[in-house]
Amino acid sequence: MSEVGEIRVALAGVVEQIGSAYEHAGVARARIADAVAVLSDLGEQHSEPLVPVELRRAADELERGLGLISTGAAVVADIDARL
Repeated sequence: MSEVGEIRVALAGVVEQIGSAYEHAGVARARIADAVAVLSDLGEQHSEPLVPVELRRAADELERGLGLISTGAAVVADIDARL
C-alpha cells in the first residue's frame, strides 16, 4: 500500500472515532437536557431553582465541544480531499 493509501486508511479511522465522539456527546447533550427539564419542572414548586449552575455550564461546554468535534471532522475531510 502506498503512503497516501496508508494515510487515507488512518484518516478513515479518525473519521470513525470523530463520529463516535459526536454520537456520545449527542447522547450526553440529550441526557443533560432531560435533567435540566426535570429539575426545572420540579423547581416550579420550590422557592429556589433546582438546576445547578454547574449543570447549565456543562451543557454550554458540551455545545462548545460539539462545535469543536464538527470542526475537526471538517478539517479531516479537507485533508482527505486534498490527498
